[in-house]
Amino acid sequence: MTPTRTWLALPILLAAACASPSPPPAAAPAPAPPMTSAAPPAAAPAPAAVPVSAPAARPPEAIIADSEQATGGAAWNAHKTMHARLELTFQGMGISGTGERFATSADKALTTTDLPGIGLVRDGSNGSVLWAQDPVNGLRLLEGAEAEEARFESAWNPEQHMHDFFVKMESRPEVGPGGTPLECVVLTPKLAHPRTNCYDPATHLQVSEKGTRSTPQGDTPYSSVLKDWHEVGGVKIAFAVDTQAGPITYVARMTDVKFDEPVDDKLFEPPTPPGATSPAEPTGKTKAAPKPKTKVKPTNAPPP
Repeated sequence: MTPTRTWLALPILLAAACASPSPPPAAAPAPAPPMTSAAPPAAAPAPAAVPVSAPAARPPEAIIADSEQATGGAAWNAHKTMHARLELTFQGMGISGTGERFATSADKALTTTDLPGIGLVRDGSNGSVLWAQDPVNGLRLLEGAEAEEARFESAWNPEQHMHDFFVKMESRPEVGPGGTPLECVVLTPKLAHPRTNCYDPATHLQVSEKGTRSTPQGDTPYSSVLKDWHEVGGVKIAFAVDTQAGPITYVARMTDVKFDEPVDDKLFEPPTPPGATSPAEPTGKTKAAPKPKTKVKPTNAPPP
């Protein structure tokens, strides 16, 4: 589990929750210049484009395995907990804040984000129950595609067992910015939308991710760039993620990562809604009252 993965969800949530302004009306086309009898000079032929070839496709399992090794491999298994801090900025919106990420090797995770003017955003997993809480949608137990996405994002090191999360993996070489060749893998889950992860064929580190995120407000397309990789505790982590989600551009910068700090398991439990008897029960549900006990007279008791 890389801490970067969960930060991708936050701008997508806010992009879906924020109403984007309607696009301005298209400007009327400029009138065509009057025709003249003189023929225009012949245009010079355009230079032939130099084709840029993508790398030959390798099996997706090989690409994922190389990436897992590049980020630390067995070093992930040597750690039990992780605590990360970061700074968040929404470009052009005047919004910035801070966030924290807690995770354990038992696939328990909690992400908290505090954005002034918006409020506290949290999403977590206690290993079985996946939940989210934010000022727009309130407290929710995740189901369907949302739960499927959250389960993958809360996993400690899912690259070691990707077939547990995706029913199909397909190699798709692409050419990145500036003609850089990339090794990409299209990951298709059972319920959620496919996502495409692209890797540098030389370093095998992930450089981008794109897809469509499921939210309570509908599906939101996104694309992210991962960069500024640093090694912490034998594990390489992308300390910077730039994400475009709908109309929002979001920048996350990791400020601190620590492994193996003590973490209370209660931290990952979903909050109990008002009126509910437990986090997993619907509001207003009550337990049946116990039946009254029947008194039994002793056999040697005197007659009344």
